[in-house]
Amino acid sequence: MKRRFAVVAGGTAVGAALLVSGCGAENGANTDNMKLSAAQALTKTSERTSQADTFKAELTVTENGDGAGKVHATGQFSLKPTLTFSAQLDEVSRGGQAVPGIKGQAIFTGDALYAKVPQLARFVANGKPWVKIDVNKLGQSTGFDVKSLIDQVQKVSPAEQTKMFTGSKDVRRVGQESIDGVKTTHYTGTVTVQDALNRLDAQTRQKVQNWFPKGTPTEKINFDLWTDKDGLPRKLESKGGTGKDSGTVTVLYSDYGKKVSVNPPPADQTGELSLNGLLGGGTPN
Repeated sequence: MKRRFAVVAGGTAVGAALLVSGCGAENGANTDNMKLSAAQALTKTSERTSQADTFKAELTVTENGDGAGKVHATGQFSLKPTLTFSAQLDEVSRGGQAVPGIKGQAIFTGDALYAKVPQLARFVANGKPWVKIDVNKLGQSTGFDVKSLIDQVQKVSPAEQTKMFTGSKDVRRVGQESIDGVKTTHYTGTVTVQDALNRLDAQTRQKVQNWFPKGTPTEKINFDLWTDKDGLPRKLESKGGTGKDSGTVTVLYSDYGKKVSVNPPPADQTGELSLNGLLGGGTPN
């Protein structure tokens, strides 16, 4: 999955990567939104989405060219008062063939990341199906800052994604369409990487810019956004690159503001990660 596409997908893409890893707008599009310019509506969407602390998302990432691939994941997220999420990576393919051992589940609550991934099974103590990873401990032991990656799920929320798109100078309204039975207003436009980053606060920008290859500030991201009557994103699609070096990220959003229940797996089903075996490439202790 190309990193420039992962960041456009926002928190959901990051949640899927960690698997190494509503608002119920059932009526018509809001007529107030129709009175706004496309740019104003996009800004309003960013503001409204920032008020929604919980959501569900379905992510699909596709790549073209040699070794074309696809990733599909789903998840539910609660951003406040502290980040919790559960996500499932259910499809990873390359060249039309499923990549074995990649599918899995992840749960994050407190400072613990729980993962159920076939590739990690042999590194889990006592043969337990779930591995429990203390993100602070892992960072101290390996130098790999898992906590920083998890923080990005919170920082790069759907609100931040739409905020990045407000940097577009050519966004326009396409019309009204139905997404999963919900009537929405469809917007389309482009934004350069630099203009998108400029819309973020300094702290978030510093984190997000690392997901883009260096030397691509003028590269354009093509995006489509579908918002419901409350101005909340229901679908987001972004495309980048050209020809063989291109890809698409599609995210379907739902259940804004609804309660998210994230519980760790039973203690008797979890084991610690054997860092010696994992880092040494050998068998676990």
